[in-house]
Amino acid sequence: MPDNVRGMDTNENNTQGRASYSEEERQKLIGEFQSSDLTQAAFCREWNLNSKTLAGWLRIEREDSEVSFCEVELGNSSAPENKVRVCLPNGIEVTVPVGSAKELADVFREAATCLA
Repeated sequence: MPDNVRGMDTNENNTQGRASYSEEERQKLIGEFQSSDLTQAAFCREWNLNSKTLAGWLRIEREDSEVSFCEVELGNSSAPENKVRVCLPNGIEVTVPVGSAKELADVFREAATCLA
């Protein structure tokens, strides 16, 4: 067991009879699990952690790191200047003139950094 989590008491119960973990403790345990070669069940046995608790934390981590897609409308290709309108999930819309496939790729690459 690494020193950074050695002192963590995963059996400590609060007044409701349930284990209580700080955000820092959750992140350390998730990191320990992800760097181990153990199954979720084996990790939970080793750390005396409820398997549903770990599964819930991992689900939240996955959801937080998922990439979402945005609606993109391309202008009429016969027009002298194409425009790309990007509608982000938070309601922000950006319209950018695009003259070539390379410029379009640059727009998408830049938009992807906004989602990270």
